[in-house]
Amino acid sequence: MSNVDVDPECLERMRNLVRNVAIDRFRRASQEESFKLLETTGGKKNIYDHWMAIILVSGKALRITFKVHFNIKSSKKMASPIYGKNPEKVEVRQAKDFIKEFCNLSAGYIKKIFEDQSLDVGISLPLVIRGFDEVFFERQVKKSIIEDTFRIENSGVGVVCTNIVEVFNQDLLNDIDINVEEEEEEIDFL
Repeated sequence: MSNVDVDPECLERMRNLVRNVAIDRFRRASQEESFKLLETTGGKKNIYDHWMAIILVSGKALRITFKVHFNIKSSKKMASPIYGKNPEKVEVRQAKDFIKEFCNLSAGYIKKIFEDQSLDVGISLPLVIRGFDEVFFERQVKKSIIEDTFRIENSGVGVVCTNIVEVFNQDLLNDIDINVEEEEEEIDFL
């Protein structure tokens, strides 16, 4: 894709969409409303934690690369209410699945927001890789890209989220309503 000029306001709207969906979906996934979205600083080639889950949302208008950086100990604590177990009884697989499901919920809701407004996008399956692999992600400086880093935390336990939004066609995004609406839905963890 070529480097296109994108209004910074459009990029900011897409950044806010990802942030709003992420905190909403994390609270739902963890069944804990007290998680807060906190500002944090990102930088080039930062390693945020031992593990990283990644998922993509992509279409003709944009591509969102959403990454969640986490460690197993914290993930077990966050997932324990879902599984009805003490954190030490939560299996490593379940701790990783919790984070992958958070990625799925976030990407799925972003997809729903766009598709409800007739903008087709697809999503990938979430993938968990080593957090150290972050060094292989190339940073691009383009007027069509915004990168963001934030933390979702409750009582010192949380995850770092990073996302890269690249806009390919701003005209397709200008009329998109990015408000995250309350909805009742059941979340099942296996």
